[in-house]
Amino acid sequence: MKPLINQRIGRGLRLRRGYISVISVLILSSTLFLVLLSAYRNSIQSQDVQAAAQLRIDYAHREQALLRAVLNEFPNQAMNTMMANTDTTGWSIKNRWRWIFEYARVDADGETALSSSVANQLGISSSAVGNVGDGAQDHIINNIMATINQNSLHMFYINAGTNGTAAALGSKYPEALVLADSNVEKMDRDRPIITTEKTYSDGAQYKSIPYPDVHFGYQGQGQNFVAKRNWWAFSVEYGSSSSGTTGIETVRKDYVLSLYEVPSQLALGSTSMTMLGQHADGSAWSNVAIQGSVFASAAETEGGISLDRLASRRGITLSDASTVGGVAHDQFDGRPSREEYEAANADFFPLSTSSDSGLVAFVPINRGEDAFDDLTDTTDPNRASPTSWNWYSRPAMQCVMQLRVEEVVAPGTQIPTTISFTYLAGGIPVSRTFTRGEDWPEEGSAEGATFPFHLEELPSGRQALAVYIGRMAAWLASEGADALSVNHSLVVNANYPANADVARPSIPSLDGDLALVLRDSKDLTMFPDGFSLVTPFRLYLANDVNLVSSGTGPGGDPIYPPLSLFAPEKRFGVREQALSIDFEGQLNYLNKDDANPVRPLDLRSGNDDEINPENIVADLYSIANASLLPPVNQINWLIVLEEVK
Repeated sequence: MKPLINQRIGRGLRLRRGYISVISVLILSSTLFLVLLSAYRNSIQSQDVQAAAQLRIDYAHREQALLRAVLNEFPNQAMNTMMANTDTTGWSIKNRWRWIFEYARVDADGETALSSSVANQLGISSSAVGNVGDGAQDHIINNIMATINQNSLHMFYINAGTNGTAAALGSKYPEALVLADSNVEKMDRDRPIITTEKTYSDGAQYKSIPYPDVHFGYQGQGQNFVAKRNWWAFSVEYGSSSSGTTGIETVRKDYVLSLYEVPSQLALGSTSMTMLGQHADGSAWSNVAIQGSVFASAAETEGGISLDRLASRRGITLSDASTVGGVAHDQFDGRPSREEYEAANADFFPLSTSSDSGLVAFVPINRGEDAFDDLTDTTDPNRASPTSWNWYSRPAMQCVMQLRVEEVVAPGTQIPTTISFTYLAGGIPVSRTFTRGEDWPEEGSAEGATFPFHLEELPSGRQALAVYIGRMAAWLASEGADALSVNHSLVVNANYPANADVARPSIPSLDGDLALVLRDSKDLTMFPDGFSLVTPFRLYLANDVNLVSSGTGPGGDPIYPPLSLFAPEKRFGVREQALSIDFEGQLNYLNKDDANPVRPLDLRSGNDDEINPENIVADLYSIANASLLPPVNQINWLIVLEEVK
């Protein structure tokens, strides 16, 4: 048999199977390879897209963390500029805007994506992470922060909302305040300045302005409130310094940081834990009407109280039977209920805390017992702001007139023998001293009948100094003093720093302490801009207060002179039991003792007994117009950081 290799293949002979299928295999494998290659390429591209998306999310989270940290750092430094020894120069001054943002970045932990130890364990090189925080950051302005309008003179200025700033930036920005002092205006671009020298264009400190669109219900959505808006503008661009490595295009966003100075204007406010709805004996607030918002640092409702709106810094607890804005206990903690309410009512959810909006902070300015004292730690020398923090945060120091106990019978007998009184005449403080038995007139004398200040022993046996408000106008006019539109506020204190025999008023009051009695206070219309009284003494309201109207409002309702009374303890009447307490206006408490919750409508009579709840009638409502603010107010700060769209 011949070898196969020499055999001829004739026409009609069949080829062996398998030779022609090689081409099919090659074609099929090539096709599959191309499909796999395309899938791999698409997978790589998808991973790149996902990586870029994840990095953008990372940048967004870091930006939000930075902004929240700015919100925490900023009010502390704004306060700091009003305190002593902050008017200094130098690159490292901690209250400069540059350092506010630097400290915020540290607080936000934005320097590195991963710690070096974690990165090493995962085998990740620092260069593999396109994070703007990674690497050397000599100052934050180089990589993240910038002014919106480059009108700066220092390494880090922001755009401060004073004078022509709003016009320079455009119509999307708020109304600029007026600041006459060019040095202070320049300082405001270098560090946050809060001062009474900033005013609206008409010179007003406050006016009715739109409430910001935040979910902290100090006021209702779309409504106005009385405030002054300080603001600063800056831009943020996270990731720009890493764009060459990451290839990711970053976005620069413009922000406005606002500090609203908000004088207390709510129907009911408290800076401590507050119980709402019941008296201490368990009886309900049966004769109490509350219109508008209520604020408390922490709040708990009792019984079946119904409120319009309740805001808090630290939390709210609702009783089963109480409602706020129609929202009951079982709806409060449900997030869908909050969203459904706002969608259905075009208003904020009626219960809110400052944490409900991510970039909002509410700071009550409360100095506690120091709020009633004007004699200790009164100065803030060498400060950056023209306005002293002690003056700004303590109502006692804002009073124009001062009545002081200068001498007493003995350290154990705090009956005044000499008093001093200071008022303004021609804009200059004028002081008079009155000594018992010499030039301090007796109540029963002809001169004493017009003199505003007298000694009095209360039915309880407590010694008191009585102030007759109704006599102030005529007596001050006889002294050549300025009008009551200027001499509109009075602090009554004991001059304990100048005389060791004079005791500093105790809070709470001791049995041997002097008290203050307010008399002749029914008609306060002689004070065209209202009247304010501040004292650390226990205050007795002996008679009716502010019952004569000074006119009527647009709706025909009577208007009364604005009045504020600041005292750590108030007693209604000087008798054993007040027959009836009919209160109208606002109640605010400056207590800082959360261990002893405030019950704002548990009132006491002249002999320190609880007033029968059936005798208490209260109509509480919010102030809606700046003209209704009294001369001295307790101030809150509402701080909002929002993007300019």
